[in-house]
Amino acid sequence: MITTLLISSALARPGADATWELLDANPVRIECTEADGRPWCRSVGIIAAPIDEVASALEDMGSQADVFDAVSQIDVLEPDTFRIVLDFPGMFTDRDYVAKFSKLTEGDARIYRWVPVTHPDAPETDATVRLVRMEGEWRLEPLDGKTRATYLWEAELMGSFPNWALPTARKKAGHEALKDLAKSRKAKLSAPE
Repeated sequence: MITTLLISSALARPGADATWELLDANPVRIECTEADGRPWCRSVGIIAAPIDEVASALEDMGSQADVFDAVSQIDVLEPDTFRIVLDFPGMFTDRDYVAKFSKLTEGDARIYRWVPVTHPDAPETDATVRLVRMEGEWRLEPLDGKTRATYLWEAELMGSFPNWALPTARKKAGHEALKDLAKSRKAKLSAPE
């Protein structure tokens, strides 16, 4: 049995009127903001592959752990529910989260959204710090044979992560997410125009 932690999670996401602070513009655009007192970041890049190819990587996420450098493990708990372990550098404890994914379409855009859940086959362990509020979405939009990819995520790192390192960690997360998605399709990644 799965329990959704944040039933109204979409309400906590940044709205259209959010003010975003630019962290980096190259090789991808990364910005952060706050919504309901929670940090959110998004990264935007252009992947030189058609949207169908890029979408296929997200639709077969359970098999991508060996391809994604930022991810050390993906456990498929149910067809739409995963435990994902994020590989943190050196002295920092890896993070994990358990999420239920859904697919939506808005016009030509494909959206892969996830919300945090608890699952009996994914208990918390001492080996990782559980990101209990980790949620977000991938938004893919076709762009002249390429794909504009936007990665939006709740950017709270939990545990004993130093505040001074947060901007660097968020830039790294935004870069790596898009780099890994492009790499999974053997495609070039560039900044949005």
